[in-house]
Amino acid sequence: MKKIFTSFMILMSAMTLASDFTPASELNTVSELKAEILTIAEYYLGQADPDLKIQKTLDPYVEKLTELSPQGPVADRIDVLDGRWQQVWGPYEYRKYDRSVDPTLDVTKIFQVVFKEGYYYNVSNTLDKKTGKSKGTSLLRGKFKVGAANDLNVQFTNLRRIKTKPPVGLTYTDLPELSENDQLEGERNVLPSIFVRLFFGGGTLKEVYTDKDIRISYGTSKEAKAPFLYIMKRVP
Repeated sequence: MKKIFTSFMILMSAMTLASDFTPASELNTVSELKAEILTIAEYYLGQADPDLKIQKTLDPYVEKLTELSPQGPVADRIDVLDGRWQQVWGPYEYRKYDRSVDPTLDVTKIFQVVFKEGYYYNVSNTLDKKTGKSKGTSLLRGKFKVGAANDLNVQFTNLRRIKTKPPVGLTYTDLPELSENDQLEGERNVLPSIFVRLFFGGGTLKEVYTDKDIRISYGTSKEAKAPFLYIMKRVP
């Protein structure tokens, strides 16, 4: 009975907090909308979204943000996209496309490092499925070409891993440059490049909003039934 009561109180608390979000219709500045988007994304961090309820909660804020601050073609924003980003909320399962949460993925440490030269790295802390302890760091490399309007067309090329967290003195977002130059100690290929291209494929990132603080994208692919929303913040 005590466990049921505790679960009920947690649920009621979550519902109360979710209802405290300020409606997008009541926010009239870019800074207000950005702050509320991050608040909502942080609240739902690590949560699955099989019925798209979370994404549909965020969509109106994204729509209004882009109305108040229209974005030029992504080709004109590559210099702004360039850099280090951390996922605040977005997909947490990259193989089944069911919007669940991969138990081997540390949802607090998902990064994307974009290089304006035309490639990027997804970097994440990999967990042991049974113990939840870190098994190492995964680096998935993709190359991109600028498409129409907001589109970046992506093809994954390499999947590599080190058996540890970042070495002392380095962060997760430091690792891609080392990997790109074959200077990351202990790094190994998880799969041959041909299989990465075959099994991971690619897709399109629709970059709907980017500035010095926040990045919002919708990812599409042949396997996904609906676009996946990514809310990211810039990090050192």
